[in-house]
Amino acid sequence: MLRVALGVSLVAALCAGLLAWGLRPPSLAVPDTGLVLHDVTLVEPGRGNRPGRMLTVTGDRITGIGDAQGESGPYSGTFVLPGLVDLHVHHPPPWALGERELYALLFLAHGVTSVRDTGSVLGDLFTFRERIAAGELPGPRIRTCGPVLAGPGALWPGAREIADAASGRRAVEALFRAGADCIKIYNEVPDDAIAAIREAAAERSLPLVAHVPRGVSILQLEGAEVQHLMGLGPRWWRVDPDRLAWYARTSAQQRIAHTPTLVAFARSALLSEPGALESDPLAGLLPRHYREILWNPERNPLASELAPSWDAPAATRVAVMKETLRALREAGVTILAGSDTGNPMVVPGAALHEELRQLVDAGIPLEEVWVTATRRAGEVLGVEGLGTLAEGAPADLLVFREDPTGDLTALAGLEAVVAAGRLYPREVLDSALERQRAHFERPWIAGPSGLVARAVTALNTP
Repeated sequence: MLRVALGVSLVAALCAGLLAWGLRPPSLAVPDTGLVLHDVTLVEPGRGNRPGRMLTVTGDRITGIGDAQGESGPYSGTFVLPGLVDLHVHHPPPWALGERELYALLFLAHGVTSVRDTGSVLGDLFTFRERIAAGELPGPRIRTCGPVLAGPGALWPGAREIADAASGRRAVEALFRAGADCIKIYNEVPDDAIAAIREAAAERSLPLVAHVPRGVSILQLEGAEVQHLMGLGPRWWRVDPDRLAWYARTSAQQRIAHTPTLVAFARSALLSEPGALESDPLAGLLPRHYREILWNPERNPLASELAPSWDAPAATRVAVMKETLRALREAGVTILAGSDTGNPMVVPGAALHEELRQLVDAGIPLEEVWVTATRRAGEVLGVEGLGTLAEGAPADLLVFREDPTGDLTALAGLEAVVAAGRLYPREVLDSALERQRAHFERPWIAGPSGLVARAVTALNTP
């Protein structure tokens, strides 16, 4: 009997091991740090180009910039820029069967070497963030606000509920102890809790990122960063010129920065187009259950709320947002770049490219847009030197065939990505993504993934 029991246990352990192996997404080996780029043109947005340079990376830092001295290498003749930063993303929950790893690869494949998660969904990112930082997994630098702070009745899975000032202070302290890099205020937070949250965040030197809860004025959010141009009005797509002028003037006076996430609003319009969920090429970069369940307004109440069912077409709403951005910029307000990745039709990495195009279309000069998505974003994250090309700066670099600061179509010519001093050639990233795509199409992966997606949508149901 003992021998039989032992045999059964061994078989069970083997089956469990095979199941775990089968569910695990294909991995991409994390390369060692350190490299030398010979005879390249360094392009630092807002600070000019430096042709014929040699750039040396040791560990995760740029340790030398000098003359090429006639030497050449695999990337000679290319253009080297700082890595892109997406300041507004949402990752999948931790049990989503390898999807965080897929997001990480998609960010890198599009040159996004740093991201800020502005609200974890049903779980935190702290462990995942540390694994990337330790070189265990390939991916961008992650900064995270942890779970959002929301009032009673707010529709956000896994939010910390704030009922009053005391609970707001406790939540900030708990997030600080857990390792949060920022604090995110979402909808329905009571008016009397806003000041307490602001004060507690300031005491811990945690930046405040705000959704501007309904009934709260941006006057109460001095020094914060407002998302999606909220606070402009209950129906901001019908805003009058006087209100728009007040919004720009008040933002400047209150030192409020804005991350508009134009791409999220523009892409949400596709939800109302027949067949778009299946035919859109960017949507196809993510597993099928995104299109069939998570992004489907008929299957997911949260997607239904985000769908363009308001009393104005998407084109009108985006046009008003761009008009508002022009007013904010003229008033001297800081404008930042974020995609709101995690929302329907908003794909990791690719969405930030589209956000850059939308900002240019809003009238922001291309060179300034590049500064926004590199050096300015690095300052917001508080990472010294991030977004610059200087000795001692983080070695987050993009290698292009052509200079994309003159034309964003050159983004397609990305040759390699350096994240924290680790070189990822484009072909290596593309190959890893193809393996991931095949993995998520396997029946024993697609089936459980669909079940998880349905469970998540059930949690979104009031």
